[in-house]
Amino acid sequence: MPTANANTGNGFAKAISYALQETKKYPEETRAKLLELNQVYGSSREMGKQMREVADERKTAQKPVLHVQINFHPDEKLSRQQAEQAINSILKDIGIEKDNHQYVVVQHRDKAHDHYHVVANRIGMDGELLNDHRIKDRLQVACDKVEQLQQLRPTTGRTVVYDPSLKKGFRYVKTAKQQKEQKPVRDKNPAIMDTKNEIRIALTEVLSKGEVKNPEQLKEALGKRGIDVQLSQNKSGISGVSFKKDEIAVKGSAAGYRWADISKALSENQAKAERLENVNPHRLKSSLEVHLERQKEQSLYVKGESKAPGVQAPKFESHSAVLKPEAKENPAAGLEPTKQEQQEVDFAKEYNPKAQGAIREIKAELEKGNTALDVKSVMEKHGFKEEKDQFVYASGGTQKGIPKNAFDHAIKGVKQQEQIFKGIEAKYNELMKQQPEKIGLLDKLSGKAAEKEKANSNLERDKLQAVQPEFKPRVYGLEERDFEVRPKFEQRQFEHNRQQEFKRSISPSKEQDRNKGLSR
Repeated sequence: MPTANANTGNGFAKAISYALQETKKYPEETRAKLLELNQVYGSSREMGKQMREVADERKTAQKPVLHVQINFHPDEKLSRQQAEQAINSILKDIGIEKDNHQYVVVQHRDKAHDHYHVVANRIGMDGELLNDHRIKDRLQVACDKVEQLQQLRPTTGRTVVYDPSLKKGFRYVKTAKQQKEQKPVRDKNPAIMDTKNEIRIALTEVLSKGEVKNPEQLKEALGKRGIDVQLSQNKSGISGVSFKKDEIAVKGSAAGYRWADISKALSENQAKAERLENVNPHRLKSSLEVHLERQKEQSLYVKGESKAPGVQAPKFESHSAVLKPEAKENPAAGLEPTKQEQQEVDFAKEYNPKAQGAIREIKAELEKGNTALDVKSVMEKHGFKEEKDQFVYASGGTQKGIPKNAFDHAIKGVKQQEQIFKGIEAKYNELMKQQPEKIGLLDKLSGKAAEKEKANSNLERDKLQAVQPEFKPRVYGLEERDFEVRPKFEQRQFEHNRQQEFKRSISPSKEQDRNKGLSR
């Protein structure tokens, strides 16, 4: 039962300090627990400063701080792994990426239910501002998604919910009545609650596939999952639905699906199927095929010879991939590449592993902080030759280059992170070396004892909360996929297979008519 709320602000250090509960004195077992630091180090002040440095790159942003609170039901005792999985999913769905955003995750343990605070920088490492438009609605959808995928307790009162059956992935619950009917009732009996969750998940999966188009198919699909469907009727037709699994009966509304919801989904699936059947098969043909068929229909050409006096049958020479001979009998046989395309495919098979290996090796060294590595030696080891501004791999008359500045930018980025880290490390070491001030009799008589006690208390708190920095730089701009060769033939083959699959989805009678030239 995750729920979440969010607000924006301008004070990074203040928000982090609040999340860490620095101003509150709780016993050890209820004290705030730091779960994750992403691209930040040190005390709350240091982390706030690091976030501010990134945020200052976009001075027009008024409120760069995003504070997200995530709550779970008191009866849901999630493991750390489950909680992290849920939190990471929610953050990703609202646009917070691990490799692009600074954030801190803290668990609060001062209440009966698990709740977590995330303080994030809306300004990414790429300088872009995270969009917070309708952030609360997006959080509702993200939480509902986690709830469904991790099979957690259903939450009541959502105004927008996750719906994988829709293209946009969510839907609004428009009225209070709809909200009430959608809310599964909480049960003290865990077996009943588990059954409701199983039925709800099964319904979501079955209806989203599009194969179930009527009540009978619904009964059959759920029956395979051990769920019995019972429909109630009145004079107008089907009026309600209930389910039974493992001798436990559940109303449709209690499982999150009224009959009106199910009927609507079935109708949409039926409409999609009808639209597919009514597609004009001629649209699947290439323009060349259509042109030739029209010429044949006009009886200008028969078997490649002209029937009209003085007119010669045209000869077409295709420079693209052609169908394999066996593809006429078996469409799944695919395409046959031209000589030039085959050369490109062969080069890609040889080049891509070499490029990936070189990039992977260089990236691994940079992630260790080794900015003095010899890029040239690594590239030459993998078969590349150095030219003026790039490293070139050549084979079989084809060559491909990787620009040197790609590595220069990556190394520069790691060096910048190293400078920031050294400053953080120095301040951490300085903090840990500090000793509390001694309080003497003179301090007590002069009234300075209270001031020193407070300073000592703050020092002790800062030391307890400080996390020893560890240099783990991020390497930007060296993604293996950005340097791969993607043969045009593979793209053509993918498109061909997609069209063949689309053809096979048409009913057999339509396919036969099309092949005979009867369908218009």
